[in-house]
Amino acid sequence: MTQASAATQAHPPRLFQLDGLRGIAAFMIMFYHLDIVYRVHGHFVRGYLFVDMFFLLSGFVLAVSTEKKLNAGIGAFEFTRSRFVRLWPLVAVGAGVAVVRAFWIGLADPLTLLIWLALDLAMIPSLTGSGPFYRFNGPQWTLFYELLANFLHALVLRRVPTRAMLVLAMVMGAWLIYTVQIHRSDTMGVDAPTWKTWWMALPRVGFSYVLGVWFGRKYRDGMRSPGLPWWLATILPVLGIMLVPLLPLSHAHGDLVFVMLFLPAIMWVVAMSQPPQALKAPMEWLGTFSLPLYCVHLTVLVWMSEVLGRETWVRFAAVAAAMVLAWAFSRLISFQSKPTVVKAKAG
Repeated sequence: MTQASAATQAHPPRLFQLDGLRGIAAFMIMFYHLDIVYRVHGHFVRGYLFVDMFFLLSGFVLAVSTEKKLNAGIGAFEFTRSRFVRLWPLVAVGAGVAVVRAFWIGLADPLTLLIWLALDLAMIPSLTGSGPFYRFNGPQWTLFYELLANFLHALVLRRVPTRAMLVLAMVMGAWLIYTVQIHRSDTMGVDAPTWKTWWMALPRVGFSYVLGVWFGRKYRDGMRSPGLPWWLATILPVLGIMLVPLLPLSHAHGDLVFVMLFLPAIMWVVAMSQPPQALKAPMEWLGTFSLPLYCVHLTVLVWMSEVLGRETWVRFAAVAAAMVLAWAFSRLISFQSKPTVVKAKAG
């Protein structure tokens, strides 16, 4: 084996089309929040389901790019710390924008707001049983569970054989079906947990993440399938989220079909597509841009509705403002991950 081919096996080529998919997911979630805040009743009322795509992509990408490093000697705590360092700028951006709004509207006394900010920046969730999982920025809850999934990946999942990984995903899927039937939608994890609901986000995160790891391993081991034209693969996620409310299914069943069948299939279809190299830089940029957009958009949408009302022009202005602010943060702060150093094993 030549040195070049060995390097290719050690570092598989980046699937930049998945960066584009991550960007699409962030926009769909923003349009969902736009629908809620401005009472649009539009086509993206189920946009929250793309949160599950984030967990699916995280499992896939880490299985492809990082699992060999985990097996080479990175400890679970060291790996999770490196992931925390990567994700923390998102936490700071989201909480920072949200705390400015909190001071503006007088949400609480200044000392309380500063204490809440410190807790959110430390990634300590609210355990009050009411309100959001984090005090200032609702979307931050997904970062907490991604870190938890990363820790369990480094601690346990990396040792699970690929075939058993699929069985584990099926078990998590059965648990997800049970939980969504109780909750009546796949929106678990957003609210502060109670003693009765603290476990409900676990199957939501676990199913998508574990299945993503299985797909990632199969891809890493050489599994391929025919792909669709890249433009069609890119459009399908948007069409899917628009059509799922029209299915002759209950809300819970529609969510389950989308998360358990459509999202895994569409992620694989996008991975198998072959966009032109001319789109590599734009798609990679879109993936990076999606991170601050995801963390700041909700605060911007809510704040502008409070100040300017809910007229149509305000919706467009709010979306534009969220995108401009996200772009500014993407230029000021690096959200790119840094290579994790693998320490040589003793002996």
